[in-house]
Amino acid sequence: MDITSASLAAIRRSINTAWAQGLEWKPPIDTSFLVRDFPSAGASELYPWADFSSKFREWVGDRVWNSLSANLFEVFNRPFEKSEKARADLIKDDKFGVFVNARSMDAAAWKQLLHDIAMAVVTQNAACYDGKALLANDHAYGANTIDNLVTDALSSTSFETAFVDSGNWMFANGVLVRPKWTHLCHGPKLYGTAFDIVDAETLTDGKPNRNYHRCQRVEIPDFAGDYDDYWCLVDSTQPIKVVSRQIREEPVPKTNDLEDIEETGEIKFMASGRAAAAPTFPHLIYGGIL
Repeated sequence: MDITSASLAAIRRSINTAWAQGLEWKPPIDTSFLVRDFPSAGASELYPWADFSSKFREWVGDRVWNSLSANLFEVFNRPFEKSEKARADLIKDDKFGVFVNARSMDAAAWKQLLHDIAMAVVTQNAACYDGKALLANDHAYGANTIDNLVTDALSSTSFETAFVDSGNWMFANGVLVRPKWTHLCHGPKLYGTAFDIVDAETLTDGKPNRNYHRCQRVEIPDFAGDYDDYWCLVDSTQPIKVVSRQIREEPVPKTNDLEDIEETGEIKFMASGRAAAAPTFPHLIYGGIL
């Protein structure tokens, strides 16, 4: 096949088709209970995270104004790119199919990246709006403290302790947080332990398991390697989730022009996008880091 404007346009159409097919790929687990996407219209976004309860109060006397600007948290979008090239002879010899089909994998890689940056917020224990790690012993909520970090291994005891400890959490205005732990997250290493805690109907001694289906168990592949002992409880009932993810720019596949192909003897594939992820409220998660 000669490299002409028409043949290059046909190749680009094939690349766009392969790219669209790749975007249909989904991560191995549904993280909608943990991650919420927000729009982004600039280099960064400002989030007014407030550490008080959003509940209504009885209107007695003057209004009580809560300042949303007290904890502005700026999250900067990060640039990402994908660049590949091949000899232009692939086109001339009608062997460009492999190059084109690989674009499906590149599009899937973008979807994987969005998953990865969200999960890294938890595994790397990223800093919250208060400057402290998402999981920490001393998140200040006014005069109160949220301690959502333990170093205990996952067990029925540490699982039940989490419910007791978090039951005492209070917002800055003294209202109980009352988290509802909907998900128990763990990695492959802790599968058996987590299963015995919430999925086994009876204990090893034959007695009923009082924690049976107390929350939903989720095996997270990212909790592996250095993070294989990590476990956490997540409250997914709130409109805001543990992780906020913003997408500023979705990547669009591009190739070099005809003149550059002729000059370099190479056909190049390029795509770039911008996105970021950050933690939200500490009271939406309780975690064990060993």
